[in-house]
Amino acid sequence: MRENIQAKPQNMPFQKKVNPNFPLSGIRTFVTADGLNEFIKVLEKEFFAEVGVQCRYHTNNEKTDLVLDLYCNFGLTESLHHFNNGDWGGFACIEKEGTVTSAFDAAFQKLGANNNNTVDIAELSLHFRDTSLIITRIYDHSIPEQLEDVISKASEHFVYFTRGLTQMPYEIFVPVFEDKQKEDAKVINDQKPYFDYWGLYFEDDLQHDVIVYNLKTKQLRKEDFFLLD
Repeated sequence: MRENIQAKPQNMPFQKKVNPNFPLSGIRTFVTADGLNEFIKVLEKEFFAEVGVQCRYHTNNEKTDLVLDLYCNFGLTESLHHFNNGDWGGFACIEKEGTVTSAFDAAFQKLGANNNNTVDIAELSLHFRDTSLIITRIYDHSIPEQLEDVISKASEHFVYFTRGLTQMPYEIFVPVFEDKQKEDAKVINDQKPYFDYWGLYFEDDLQHDVIVYNLKTKQLRKEDFFLLD
């Protein structure tokens, strides 16, 4: 039996610039996954956040995509501090019943097992008091597999994408691709695309153009990029 869908928390201060681009045909939105509420509770505990979730059930392949919004009542700097200490996000590995895993991995694996591995995360957004980190799926299970590494890279590159700690982008999109990579992006199945280019929006940009951060060169530039839906 499927559980009732959990509604998005009300009166939240953050609104995303773009919404996930899901086709309307072949999708049912008023369904959810078995064990979803339990998974959400783990996220709320480990991220110290309120969690909103949208479910998209694809009737053609009987799979469910989750769009998750985690609302944290602190800034990105503080969250990265606790992440590096191993007490935020549920990524610290623990041994349970002879298996070494993290609370996040264990919760997602249990959610998958409850639904014959037909559940995936299409988009996960971490909304802080000063910015939002919006992560898009680039292949099956790419977000649960690489969420920890994405946050780790955010910590590693924090000084650079904040312009020497002088300005915080209000939105960070992970990843973005060059136009020439658009067709190839659909078949990507490795970790590199998450750590090539990120798209940033800054308040002082009156045109609200995306600023592309190159993780290899650690440089910010305006480029003709597109955001991966």
